[in-house]
This record gives sequence, structure tokens and C-alpha cells, in this order.
Amino acid sequence: MAIETVLAQVQDTLSHGADNFMTFLRTRSDLPIAHFLATPWRFTTSSALYGAVTYSTPTSEQLFAPHKVISDGLLNIPLVLAIVVLYRMFLWPFPGRVKQILAFPLIMYLVMVPVLYTCPTVFFHFMMAVIAIWTVTRMIDLYYVQPWTGVPSRNYLISQAARAAARSKKIDTSSFSSTKSRSGLNKTTLSTITTTTTTTAMTTNGSTAETIDFFHWDSERLQEELWSPLRKQNGKKSDPSVGRSWIDLLPAFLFYYTVFDSIIYFLSFYTSEEVMSAPTLEYGFIVSVVCSYVYNNLRASVFMNVIMYCATTGNRADPQEWTMLGTKLPLLAYSPTDFWINWHTLFRYVWVDLGFNPVKRFCIKHLGPERLGRRGSQWAREILPVYAVFVLSGAMHGYIVYALWRQNGWSQMAYFMIQATGVVVSKAIQRSFIGKAIQRAYKGGSVTRQCAMKGVGVMLMLVFHMATAPFFISAYERQGMWLEVKGISITFRIFGK
Repeated sequence: MAIETVLAQVQDTLSHGADNFMTFLRTRSDLPIAHFLATPWRFTTSSALYGAVTYSTPTSEQLFAPHKVISDGLLNIPLVLAIVVLYRMFLWPFPGRVKQILAFPLIMYLVMVPVLYTCPTVFFHFMMAVIAIWTVTRMIDLYYVQPWTGVPSRNYLISQAARAAARSKKIDTSSFSSTKSRSGLNKTTLSTITTTTTTTAMTTNGSTAETIDFFHWDSERLQEELWSPLRKQNGKKSDPSVGRSWIDLLPAFLFYYTVFDSIIYFLSFYTSEEVMSAPTLEYGFIVSVVCSYVYNNLRASVFMNVIMYCATTGNRADPQEWTMLGTKLPLLAYSPTDFWINWHTLFRYVWVDLGFNPVKRFCIKHLGPERLGRRGSQWAREILPVYAVFVLSGAMHGYIVYALWRQNGWSQMAYFMIQATGVVVSKAIQRSFIGKAIQRAYKGGSVTRQCAMKGVGVMLMLVFHMATAPFFISAYERQGMWLEVKGISITFRIFGK
């Protein structure tokens, strides 16, 4: 009874404080500054492009019938098993062609199940849709794209070269010791050993792409390929004194998850209609909370993945590899390029291998100076690979929106195409004489000037986010995603109504 009384008092205090804060925002929503700050958002939501890409297709015109509801386990367990089989097939002693044939129905299964079925816990449906499309992208790369192009992932090449260099060093060190014991150390011996080591490493690295077997892995490569999309792999185990153990990472994971969990509880008091009709400042605050919800969810997911990696492999997590462990807050970015570099890496390396690198190779081979001229060729190499990555990102997010709610994904694609344009333009400005002048002024300025210039960049990015975010959140806002995931919130289970 005492516990229930304390919980009731805490709930009453939280509710009273939230009500007072929201009343404060509502009474000031008519101030001119509030309308000025909301101008980019309102401009976007009133545009013809926004109306076109957020159009909701009537149910009768949907490509697929409404979802069939099945249990959480019946949705999730078969999907997990399909993912396990797709990875384990690389260890089977079957010919590559057979593996490609066996993989195709499993890949189609991963694509279609989240589209056709849902489960009572919508958060599980959401997570399995994300995992399914991530795995599909990865499997298409491993089973079809890499064997067809003959180019393995750069992470694999790096790890192979690192292991070959380590083996050569070990062999040459052994040879060095025996030579020293027989005739002593001299410059000729040292030169011979160094040349041998370098030649062996270069030969191994140069011939890897030609001799690699794309379809037959050992357990070591399975582990590398399983984790490589999530980190900057170098083929070496982290030194015991470098990086963090899973115990070191646990407090940060609990922090981000607690913030994420609490945000779900706060948002559970709002329906979708109440959010969309909220006064200006209150609506802006709710949108900011939603952005924090997305960010803390991603951070918690990254730390959870790294903890799983450390626990299963016995390695420590080196922040130089797991870049999301130490990146700055992306909301403090001063340009679109800076924002996306520091956003997250959960999908980046897959899309670089599947989008950026192939398109760049195509541009080098087929869109050279002899066809487009020197300037045109340079623009193609810099612009098209960037758009390829964002097209993949837009397609994935569009798939998730459609799989969850049968909402069209064009608004997601529009958002990522605008972001790609922002990245391309910001890079062009950095290379221009204006950008170089700004960089010189920044590097040669005082600390105050540097802070002021960064502040201007952050404010410009804030306007850019406010003008583009409506495309991304429209589907989630209409469906009230925060209400559909509140069942997983521990805070909601304790204090929820």
C-alpha cells in the first residue's frame, strides 16, 4: 500500500508540473516570435509538394489488403529464423548457385511478412520491419551484388589484409630470430626481411578480390561479416586496454533507454489529433520531444548492439570503430554534411557498399572526362553516389511506413532527396571561394568568433530541419506512433492511465 501511495504522489506531481508547463506554452503561442520560428514548418506543410507526397491512398486502392493480425511470436520467431538461416547458409558446403536459389525465397519472405501481417505489440512489428529491410539489403549485397561485380565489401578486404600482414609479420619475425642467432643482425638482413613482409602483404591484398570465395565462409568470417556493417572494421581484436567492456557500456545504455522510455510516457497523454491541433509553441515542444525520442531510441539501440558484440565475442568496443559511442550531438551540426556524418551508422556501411561505391565506380568507368568533360565528370562522381545512398535510405524508410500503416512512402523519399541536395550543396559551398573564405576566417579567428560562426551554422541548420522534417514525420504523426509503442514503456506501465 505504501508503494502505491508513493507512486500515486509521484504521478500527481509529474502530471501537475506538466500541466503547468503546457499552460505556460499555450498562453504564449500567439507571440510574434513563435509564429516567426514556425514559418519554415508552415511554409512546407502548405506547399503543393507536401500535399502531393503525403496523399493517403484510399483503402480500396491499396495494393495489399489490410494486415492480418497474428501473435507476436508467430511474426517474430520465423523472421529471426530466416535471418539466421541466411547467414548460416554461407557455412554450408553447397555450390554458390544453389545458395543463391535457396536465399531468394527467404529474402522475399522477409520483405513480404511485415507488409502482410502485424501483431498486437506494434513496436515489435516496427522493429521487425526495420530488421527485415536491413537484412534484405545486406543479403542482396552478399548473395548477388558482390558475386556479380566481383568486388567484396571493403570491410572484408581490410580485415583480410590486416590478418595477412599479421601472418607475414609473424613468419618474418620467426625468420628474423633464426637469422640473428646464426649470423647476427646487419643492415642487409633487416632490408631483406622488410622487403619480404611488404611484398607478401601487398600480394595478399592485391589478389584478395580475385581469389575470394563469396559463398563459402569459415566461422571467423561469419563473425566479421555479421558485425562489419555496424562498425569500422580493421580486422584486429581491440587491445584489452583499449575501448570499453559491456559492463562499461551498460550505464549509458540504461540512461538512453530511460530517457526514451520516459518520453513515451509523456507523449502517451496526446492523441494524434491533439498534437496536430496544438498551439504553436506546444506543438513545437512536442515535435522536439519526438526528435529526442528518435535520437535516444537510436542511441539505446547502438549501445545494445555493442553490448551484444562485446558479450558474444569477448572483445572490447573501440570508439574508433564504433563511431556512435563518441559522436557529438547531431542537433549541434552546422551543415547537412556534418549532421549526417554524426547521425548514426546502423545502415551507413551497407548503403555505402551497395549504393555509394558501385555508383562511383560506374561514374569513373562510364562518365569520364571524355564523355562529360572534366567539370561534368567531377560533378557526376561527387553528386550521383551521394544521391544513391539517400535513395536507398528513402526506399527503406518508405518501406517501413508502408509495412506499418499502408501509408505511401513518397514523403520519406522526398525528405531524403532534399537532404541529399543539402549535402551536395553544402559540399559545393565548402569548395567555393566563399566557403574557403569562411573557413579561413574561422580558423584564424578568436574563440568567440568561432563560437559565433558555429552558432550561425547551427541556426541555419535548425531552419533547414524545420523546413524538411514535416516530410519525414507526417506518417508517424498521423498514426500516433507514440501511442502504438506505449505498451513497451516501463514508466507507462507504472504511472500510465
